[in-house]
Amino acid sequence: MNNSVAELFVILALNPEKGRITLDRIHFRYSLTGALIMDYLERGEITIENKRIAPSFRKNGEILHDLFADRIMNSTKHRRISFWISRLTNKSRLIFREITGSLERDQILRIEQKKFLNIFPYKRYWFNDKSVRNNLIELLRGILLYGKNPGKKEIMLLGLVEASRAYSLLSRERGESKLLRKKNSELLKGDIMSAEISQAIREVQAAIVASVTIATVAAHSSH
Repeated sequence: MNNSVAELFVILALNPEKGRITLDRIHFRYSLTGALIMDYLERGEITIENKRIAPSFRKNGEILHDLFADRIMNSTKHRRISFWISRLTNKSRLIFREITGSLERDQILRIEQKKFLNIFPYKRYWFNDKSVRNNLIELLRGILLYGKNPGKKEIMLLGLVEASRAYSLLSRERGESKLLRKKNSELLKGDIMSAEISQAIREVQAAIVASVTIATVAAHSSH
């Protein structure tokens, strides 16, 4: 797959009939930041040492990439994945804007500007070809249900599916989400990937779950 893990996660999370993300907002925001961390790992721009991120970024001129590269590189010490997921999610709007903009440039998405009551602006995101998302879903289903061998990106994406509770996006019939979650849990606990990648995926998952829990409690306590 040519797209990044973060782009694939957005493609999966978008509802093609409604033109918007249908996952729970808190789970989506933190999981999307986790997807960026996985992209950095997949490209060799970070390594995980004692559950902490050791950076070796190379700037590439992309606004989002270079902003986060500076933040992580300029830290006075190597920090835990959970710290960076919590800290970087504060820029979730920028993350989403840059990723959807990239998908639009690749002609995967068409972004439509709209206004509610002709006053409040919002956007809708439409697939130029719905088969892009359908093929991604079938690929992930094939891994979970039919034992097809996953690549590094697919394993990372399935880790994000678990962290964001996104099994409904992969389900084709009622009650299938439970089966998919069981299969995915077994896969992620296996040794199909290198020890470093497996550890990193588990650390990102745990950091996302912890961040979501804290954010959810804070949101409820404010009401």
